[in-house]
Amino acid sequence: MKLLRLTSVLGILIILTTQCWAQASKPWPVSTVIYAIYPPNFSPDHSFNAITAQLGRLKQLGINVIWLLPITPMGKPVNGHPTVGSPYCVHDYYGVNTDYGTPADLHRLIARAHAINIKIIIDAVLNHTAWDNPLLTEHPEYYVHSNGDSHNPETITQAFNFSDVAQLNYANPELRAYIIDMLKFWIKTYGVDGFRFDCVDDPDGPGRMIPADFWLEVGQQLRSVNPDVLLLGECDTPDLANKPFTLEYGWRMYSAIKDAGNNGDASVVQDIWYSQNKEFPNDFRHMGISDDWDCARDVNTFGGPAGAQAAAVFDFTDTCIPLIHNGMEVGNSAGASGSHIPIDWVSGDQRFTSFYRDLIKLRRDNIAFQTGEMNWLANSQPKQTFTYERSGGGSDFLIEINLSNSTSIGTVLGTDDKGWIEVHLTGAANSADHTAPQKFSLGPRDFAIFRRAEQQK
Repeated sequence: MKLLRLTSVLGILIILTTQCWAQASKPWPVSTVIYAIYPPNFSPDHSFNAITAQLGRLKQLGINVIWLLPITPMGKPVNGHPTVGSPYCVHDYYGVNTDYGTPADLHRLIARAHAINIKIIIDAVLNHTAWDNPLLTEHPEYYVHSNGDSHNPETITQAFNFSDVAQLNYANPELRAYIIDMLKFWIKTYGVDGFRFDCVDDPDGPGRMIPADFWLEVGQQLRSVNPDVLLLGECDTPDLANKPFTLEYGWRMYSAIKDAGNNGDASVVQDIWYSQNKEFPNDFRHMGISDDWDCARDVNTFGGPAGAQAAAVFDFTDTCIPLIHNGMEVGNSAGASGSHIPIDWVSGDQRFTSFYRDLIKLRRDNIAFQTGEMNWLANSQPKQTFTYERSGGGSDFLIEINLSNSTSIGTVLGTDDKGWIEVHLTGAANSADHTAPQKFSLGPRDFAIFRRAEQQK
């Protein structure tokens, strides 16, 4: 009898452990295309309602996840502490920025998005707060102090070199409980589908301000509310992969393609891809970035429209989950990192809209670009051009990309010129035909996508 009971208990424990691990490592949908919105740049009135009005357009573009940059009220200068107009300076974790609209407006945005199968994730800034956040006076013990006196608001330290924000202290279990309750509030009250977490591994290593064990607790607690919650971490750190993040940033890859776009060594792109696959769990995904709140606009980074499109082709055809930062779909070139310049939707480069629509459709319609095998192919110009195949679902694709500012002519090894047909993307800045994939000729900032002819639909 005791043996039977022990066996039953062990069986239950195994089942529970398996369920918990499955929840902790559940990946993002492979068809995900993320669209990031900073409301002040997205529309003249900065409003949630303006975003709601554009949901149909974003759906037609192929977007299925919207990431809203911080929507909480921003801090104001207080007691000699400045502000710089950053949305990552949080005045109230439970509040909605009134410049963007009312809680009812946010509810409407999320409900309308869900009605057309678009998920909404919001930015969660857990490392620091504004200096006028009520927590500084109500709970100074939640913060790091310069002299160890946790009850004196005057000794609270700033976060890193950011003079506009105060550093929270995750050695305090009461702060941890407060933060987790706050995150659950946004899921339960507004129905958000997940979070993008700011400053996850800053700094990386033993001095990390938010410890790994807290992030693991965040994942466990949030998945107890919604097992399908989407968790994106601003990090590129193997020890946080699936603990709790099932999607992280591809910062190293971004740096590699950025360097290649500025006449650096293109072979580093392949090296970074291999190192990511070696260091991270099998099938782990990184977010593909060629433009972001923390970066210059892609058309400036990659030498113009053609370079921006070539970089996007890589993000949409390699193994990452791609990101479109608002305005990329009209080739927006205004602003740099942390830009507050509104997007010019009217006179923007409208070729990008058709280009992204075709590129997203290509990715969505072909399992090869979602879960298919990626096979890097050697070529005779590795410092300038990278080449690879994607295979899966009965389809084979060959991709060739030259991000440099000069023509690349060479040969791809391990393939031939038989049976390939070029896939053309509407609105491509470089529209020249590429007829021979094995012996390639790519212009400056150029790309070519080929598909096996017998698999054409």
